[in-house]
Amino acid sequence: MDKIFDYSLVPYGFGMCASADCSKTATCLRHIALEHASAEDSFLPTLTPNKLKAMKGKCEYYCPDKKMRYAKGFIRTAKSLTVGVSYTFRCRLISYFGRKNYYLARRGERPIKPVEQQYIIRIAKELNLQLDDYFDDYVDGYNWGDDK
Repeated sequence: MDKIFDYSLVPYGFGMCASADCSKTATCLRHIALEHASAEDSFLPTLTPNKLKAMKGKCEYYCPDKKMRYAKGFIRTAKSLTVGVSYTFRCRLISYFGRKNYYLARRGERPIKPVEQQYIIRIAKELNLQLDDYFDDYVDGYNWGDDK
């Protein structure tokens, strides 16, 4: 884990963990986030003590503090498509992401998860587009438990 943890990056509603006797607390984002929570936050979504007991040391909510490589924007790909297939590309991705998330991801305002990157590349290749790189930029970030 990085030496400095920026609590402002924790997504709204991210479940945290207050377990003191878990062997993975040093590398679990749920525990690390709770340790860095602001004193101004009175109530946070946290695993209940009964749930912690019921898991009996086998945590199903473990969220490692390893960073992943997210893509930012795919305007490069969209501009490289021919007019004849650009509509198909856009429609397929809108059906996958939803309209708002498609445009946010396209412009680089929404990080693109690794599984989403593979989908975009697959669609582009199906439309006969071969590029060295399909994305405009990359950024490393935490996997907050919603992607693999």
